[in-house]
Amino acid sequence: MQSKRRWLLPSEVIYMNKLTRFFILAVLALPAVMRAGDNDLAVVVNKNNSASSLTKSQLRKLVLGEQASWPGGQKVTVVLAGPGSPDRDAILRSVCRMTEEEYNEHVMHANFNGDAVARPRVVNSAAAIRQTVAATPGAIGFLRLADLNDSVKVATVDGAAPGSADYKIKAAK
Repeated sequence: MQSKRRWLLPSEVIYMNKLTRFFILAVLALPAVMRAGDNDLAVVVNKNNSASSLTKSQLRKLVLGEQASWPGGQKVTVVLAGPGSPDRDAILRSVCRMTEEEYNEHVMHANFNGDAVARPRVVNSAAAIRQTVAATPGAIGFLRLADLNDSVKVATVDGAAPGSADYKIKAAK
């Protein structure tokens, strides 16, 4: 049997061309979209912490030691990578708007409400940040997305989650 060949209408050709272009552009853009969150630094807290959303202003107060406890009264423990770490530099620049030297000066001389500021706990790796936050009630730290696991809870900042286009806490590229 011979089948009849049906020719496409001009409107169908235009639609097929648009659809083809869309898929080609989507495939080409996929690597860029997948890399969008690669340099985000997620704010992580202990899983038992009730906080799941912070403002950048609250985050700044926590890192600077200006807020020593969480709303429920639990003591805050800030966990940071050591000086010289690109991620630490990015946090100090992005969150605190300070250099390493300015941050050290602040922590050394800060005295709020008669109490000395609790110095951050300094660790030497992303795994150590994750483990310390997971094991310390009230702890907060920063991790790249690749270093996350379910032992810690990720908090949003100003309503944005790491990996979203409007997330503002970025590591150095």
